[in-house]
Amino acid sequence: MPSGAHHSFVVHFVDDELVTVKGVVTSFRFTNPHGVLLFQATDEDGNQIQWRAETNSPNALRRRGWARDSLKVGDEVTITGFPARNEDHYMRISIVRFEDGRELRAQAKAD
Repeated sequence: MPSGAHHSFVVHFVDDELVTVKGVVTSFRFTNPHGVLLFQATDEDGNQIQWRAETNSPNALRRRGWARDSLKVGDEVTITGFPARNEDHYMRISIVRFEDGRELRAQAKAD
């Protein structure tokens, strides 16, 4: 009989800390098991940094108002999320904020 497994959120991400990074979308995959957003940010020294941000599954995101085309290459966004434990420039998305004030919520806590 087949079985499934899922990794624990807290194994990969810090669940009691948030980071916020502003950048420009370079790629968005709305796929299982987790969507992936890539975006380019500029650090305090002016260096370009490629960030990777993971979302919930597409089914969970649809229930929160997301769609396959919610994020487009070139969108300027501010991402707030839970930082990865063992990898720089990687987070689990909590909120995406657009320049016009719109928001997409991925999760409030580790769900």
